[in-house]
Amino acid sequence: MTTQFLIPERRLSLNMPTGRGLHRIVEVSSRDLHPALVFAGTEPLPASAQYSQVADNLLHGDWWTPRQIFVTSPAKGDGKTCTAFNLAWAMSLRGQSVLLVELNFARPQFRTALGDLRIWHGIDGVLRGSAKPADSVFSMGANGLDVCAVRDATPFAQLKQYLPRLKDFLDWASENYDWLILDCPPVLSLPWRQWFCEYAGPALLVVREQQTPMVETRKAAKLLGANLKGVLLNDSAADDCTSPKLHPDAKGV
Repeated sequence: MTTQFLIPERRLSLNMPTGRGLHRIVEVSSRDLHPALVFAGTEPLPASAQYSQVADNLLHGDWWTPRQIFVTSPAKGDGKTCTAFNLAWAMSLRGQSVLLVELNFARPQFRTALGDLRIWHGIDGVLRGSAKPADSVFSMGANGLDVCAVRDATPFAQLKQYLPRLKDFLDWASENYDWLILDCPPVLSLPWRQWFCEYAGPALLVVREQQTPMVETRKAAKLLGANLKGVLLNDSAADDCTSPKLHPDAKGV
């Protein structure tokens, strides 16, 4: 006879703004979340300890200033979106108010990572002027983690005329949160070479150590220039492919 053990289900309560000051509580099962969100389950996955260490590293002293982290990667597939989620989650567990913002407008992943979550207003609506900043932000649980996602995928070229509002949004967010974690397009993609080259700093470059070609990593580091503040390696341990390691001021990669 085979004995089956049921994995306890955790349900996250999301406080979703619906506009005009109204909110709705949405329950999301941890089983519907992306498995790489290591803090989402009933029991955190082993890699959560590494993300917690990275968070402690960032919070120690004043070496990362201003307190905003533009998370990017050389190209797609390096795990930057889940890294941004896990890092924001770890920092919120340390008593920080954190806003996690999705800025990859053409290839948004947040809603998929959260189980095909329906949102009423997104950061794309803020840029178009159809939503206020506060109406685009929803809260996850009671740890101080807020999220602002893209509702509708939009080619970056269509948003170019609204980019001044993106800076205004980030100014508003900086006044209301201790830390901003921003999931951005890959450095070697076309969108990065427009607004992001000028404004996205300090930047954290996420690299999948066992997979990302070194030539792409070097190109990304060169393009980031002085905005590159640190490099976080995924796949950095042979026995744990999700373990991240932070290398501050890694300009020589």
